[in-house]
Amino acid sequence: MSAEKFFNSISFLRCPICGAAFSQSGASLFCANGHTFDPSRKGYVHFAPNAAPSHYSRALFESRRRILEAGFYDAVIDAIRSAMPNHPGVVLDAGCGDGTFTKRLAGETTVGLDLSKDAIQLAARGGGPILWAVGDLTRLPIADETVDVVLNLFSPAHYAEFQRVLKPDGTLLKLVPQAGYLCEIRALMGDRLRNPQYSNEAVVSHLSGQFRLENRVRITETHPLTPEQAEDFLRMTPLTFGTETQTLDADALKKITIDVELLIAKPNQ
Repeated sequence: MSAEKFFNSISFLRCPICGAAFSQSGASLFCANGHTFDPSRKGYVHFAPNAAPSHYSRALFESRRRILEAGFYDAVIDAIRSAMPNHPGVVLDAGCGDGTFTKRLAGETTVGLDLSKDAIQLAARGGGPILWAVGDLTRLPIADETVDVVLNLFSPAHYAEFQRVLKPDGTLLKLVPQAGYLCEIRALMGDRLRNPQYSNEAVVSHLSGQFRLENRVRITETHPLTPEQAEDFLRMTPLTFGTETQTLDADALKKITIDVELLIAKPNQ
C-alpha cells in the first residue's frame, strides 16, 4: 500500500524540480528529465532531499501530537471542517507537521506535506491512504489546478504555489494565531520575548493581496492543564525557541488559551 497509493495518484503529482509529469518505473516515480523519487516503505516520499534540516525537533512534534489528541484543538478542527466543501476530492495540507490535523480533515485523496522528515515519519506511522511527503512549499510536487482544498495551519505560506495547484473554485483555509493565543506562555516568558504583543493583521493583509478573502472565523477557548500538558505546550510552541524550557516555571501554567482565526479564501480569477 505504501508505494501503490502514490502510483494510484500519479495523475496529480508532478516533479518538484522541473515540473514535469511523473511516470512509474518499477517502484519509482520518474519524470521525463530523469528526476527519480522512491516511495519509502514507511509510507512517504522525500521530494526535497537537498533541503536544510528543519529546526523543529521530533520532541516538539511528539508533544504537539499529544496536545492535539487530548482535544485542545477540537473546536478549531470543527470550524475548519465546517468551512470545507462536502466530500472534497483532493486536500493538500501544506505544512502538516505530525499529521494529526491532516488525518481528521482528510478528503477523498489527501496529501500531507512538510519539510521536516521527523514530522512526516511520525505522520506516516500506521500506514493508511494519506500521501505523506517531505517537501518544500515553494516547489510543491502537485500538478496545476488539481487541488480542492489547501490547508495551511499554523504554517508559513507560499501563495503563488497555492494559487497554482488549486482548482479555480478551490478553497484556501489558513489558520493563524490571534492576540490571546497562548497568552499564559507569553506572560511566563516575560521579557524573554522580543514581541510580547501579537497581531495577525500583517498576515491577513498579505493573504488578501494574493487571494480573495471571503471570511474570517475566530475561535477562542481556555482549558485547564495538567503538569504534563503544561510541559508539552512549552515544548511545542515556537514562543519558547531558544529558551531552556526547564528554566520556566511550568507549575505556574495552570490553564491555556486557544485563540485563533481561520481565514477562508478563494483563488483570484
